[in-house]
Amino acid sequence: MSSDSVEYRYCLKRYFLVLLCLTLAACVFLVPYTLWWIYRSGDVGVERAVAAQKAGDFVLFGSGVSQDFVDYKLQLYAASKPVIAVVGSSRVMQFRGKYFRVPFCNVGGTAGNLPVLRSTLDAMLREHRPQAVIIGLDFWWFSPSWNADPFKEEPPTSGSYNYGLETLKKPWIWLLEGKISLNEVFASLLPESLGGFRSDRFGIMAQQTDDGFGPDGAWYYTAESTGQKRPFDYQFADTLKQVTYGIKAFQRDIPSVDSSDAGDISQSHLDAFAEIYCRLKARGIPVFVFIAPLSSRVLDAMRTHERGYPHLFRLREALQARGIEVADFTDPRRFASSDCEFFDGFHGGEVTYARLLRDMADRWPALLTYVDMEALNNTIRNWKGHALVYDERLTTLYETDFMNFGCPKRKP
Repeated sequence: MSSDSVEYRYCLKRYFLVLLCLTLAACVFLVPYTLWWIYRSGDVGVERAVAAQKAGDFVLFGSGVSQDFVDYKLQLYAASKPVIAVVGSSRVMQFRGKYFRVPFCNVGGTAGNLPVLRSTLDAMLREHRPQAVIIGLDFWWFSPSWNADPFKEEPPTSGSYNYGLETLKKPWIWLLEGKISLNEVFASLLPESLGGFRSDRFGIMAQQTDDGFGPDGAWYYTAESTGQKRPFDYQFADTLKQVTYGIKAFQRDIPSVDSSDAGDISQSHLDAFAEIYCRLKARGIPVFVFIAPLSSRVLDAMRTHERGYPHLFRLREALQARGIEVADFTDPRRFASSDCEFFDGFHGGEVTYARLLRDMADRWPALLTYVDMEALNNTIRNWKGHALVYDERLTTLYETDFMNFGCPKRKP
């Protein structure tokens, strides 16, 4: 054997030996540190976050590991045992507990279609029976193109906050993508006073920018509204694009045989929601139903394709024909809101939902048992044109005109 061959084999052996040592070092040091980092950041600390929130502290839970909120929301609901709860998609997450005179829980962000709305409500009722429920409807739930079979059993998702392999990779992926800094990588080693992780924030989103769920389950869009990062839906461009091309939630429907008696809306979807509504009523639980609002720019764009959206523009009358009273808040101008109070093209902010809740209480006196009208009126009077009401427990930063719509913003 030549000396070159011997040298090559020696180098190859040394290479694999070094590689083995590095792998062992990663297992011995890197994996335990990653586990410790994730624990300290609170990204999967659902139980700890809920316990702290139940204790009455202003604690935020904003995980970067998963945007599947079901585990967290159901644990929060079970712990808080609310008198009244709101259920729906992310478009109901701006209802806040400070506008209610009784224990309240926001279970928004859990239902993406009618089957999951049904299974989420069933899961809630297995834990606790509230005195009343508010349900916010997304118009796309009633589109066959969004969900073909509204009676299909579809359980709420679960198990998303864990210490699995994908979770262990997250911090290092975030570092490579520039989502966290090198200082944040070592934050788990530092005390809070020296830049370590904050004890009242769980999850990297909450740690970084104060984005997350408050003790009532309501979401705070802090980063975008305070100018810490550019809005994803800047000037509602992404939502308007969806409307223009008829894609995602804004896909347009065409009339079908199934819809002829219901104004071109799928009867099976209407029946599915009626079944959900009647199951709650049969248990003696008052149900307050509303159609969630769209920004005026987006709604006006949809009106140019009105024939393609019967599941929005004819939804209220179709549900009322089934004996379901519904408040239609599709157009924010009808309850004095504006695009200045929206986070994006179809997510109204806190002031929009304060206006909406006040109108619901005016419409349905039974809601007055639960709603704090004085708190609502104060917010509407003092924070007109804002999406986020200032709260120093959340952040000392102020809301900016983050969409550049020329919206006047104020400081406290």
